[in-house]
Amino acid sequence: MVVVATGFSYLIEPIIAPSNLSLVYLTAVLFSALRYGLWPSIMAATLGVLVWNYLFLPPKYSMTIDNPQDVLALLLFLIVSLVVSNLAALKLRQSRAIAARAKTTTQLYLFSQEIAVAGSLKDLPPIITRTIGAMLNCEALLLLRVGNGLELSAGYPQKRELDAVELSLAQAAGNGTPGSLAGRLLFMPLRSQRGIIGVLGVDRSLSQSLLPDEERLLSILVDQTAVAIERTQLAETIDLARLEAETERLRSAMLTSISHDLRTPLTTIMAAHSMLRSLGVSCDPATRRELFERAEDEAERLDRFIGNLIDMTQLESGKMKVKLGPIEVGDAVESALARADHLVVRHTVAVDLPPDLPMVMADFMLLEQVLFNLIDNAVKYAPQDTTVGIFANMDDDSVVIGVADQGDGIPSDATETIFDKFARVKFEDRQRPGTGLGLAICRGFLQAMGGTITAGNRQDRSGALFLIRLAISNV
Repeated sequence: MVVVATGFSYLIEPIIAPSNLSLVYLTAVLFSALRYGLWPSIMAATLGVLVWNYLFLPPKYSMTIDNPQDVLALLLFLIVSLVVSNLAALKLRQSRAIAARAKTTTQLYLFSQEIAVAGSLKDLPPIITRTIGAMLNCEALLLLRVGNGLELSAGYPQKRELDAVELSLAQAAGNGTPGSLAGRLLFMPLRSQRGIIGVLGVDRSLSQSLLPDEERLLSILVDQTAVAIERTQLAETIDLARLEAETERLRSAMLTSISHDLRTPLTTIMAAHSMLRSLGVSCDPATRRELFERAEDEAERLDRFIGNLIDMTQLESGKMKVKLGPIEVGDAVESALARADHLVVRHTVAVDLPPDLPMVMADFMLLEQVLFNLIDNAVKYAPQDTTVGIFANMDDDSVVIGVADQGDGIPSDATETIFDKFARVKFEDRQRPGTGLGLAICRGFLQAMGGTITAGNRQDRSGALFLIRLAISNV
């Protein structure tokens, strides 16, 4: 800066008094203070005084001063330079402090965003160690309490095993001893309202000591980490309790359903068998045939019930194998009606499928089961001698398949809950026999095939209407 000021002073020396060149060197001092701080600006002021006196104040090229006014100018320059240096350095420190606080605030905001998106306690430790390690340019290790001990959950830049000394000091920090130091690894306990829930270790790669601002930042990060982990643990505990309550509710509903729906067909089968055995050869052919038909119907009903339980178990376990391919809707409808032939003997089935209906992308066996369940549901909730309608049409890039009955329809508040497990619609304190799994299986199968199903009521008359939507096959 002094060299630049000197060169500029040589250029303007012919047109300006030598004593006024102090303003040029004062500019160099001011820039040094703003750019580099107090001591560099004092160095610039000292060098500026010496060069200015030697090169420009008479007698030139000498450190002596003949004119008292020049001495006064030099002293004034030094005083002004010191004042300017202090003010500029103070401004610089304030600017740097503001920038540091802004950077810290931004880092904390980003850290809070990072830990907020963590979906579970399994996802949280890598986010914490990666963010803290990147912020402080250090190695970061996170150990969470498991029982009475600590378990290494994540590390940055990589997860590594702790040696015996590090592990013992981490355990000490987990017991409440703050600031345990192993080499350059500093362990800090993560405190929450439920006690110490883990330990955070940081290892400075460049220095064993943290700067004051970094210490404050680390302290805040430790507190936020503890809060985030505790919040996630509490959320998972609440979710687990909710899941256990839901599981218990479903278990009770399933046991109630199983006990009722197994006992009813078994009772009928056993009664028919008992009558056939007791009557023996004295039983007339018509009665014998009726008893066999009732036993066969109840056995098929029992088989459907067990099949639904197996299908629902496969859906919930994720073991359902889906083989997607181009399927003719008419073939699936025909196959479902063949299976449901004994169910629709007291009903009329009306099928309306356009001849140019494109094939859909589906699994034939699953689609057939969906249609069979819907036909079974329509027969169950519609009076005898009514019509079950099956139709299909195109809608943009999808095919919509509808199954309609002529029953009482679906209550407006049950069009969604009707697809829940063990959900059955009641009418006038009457409930149709069934497990409440058929429609839940329909939705599960269709979701597995990339389709949808909705429930509603017919517009032309009373009755329920179920609409299946499947993508058109491009094969």
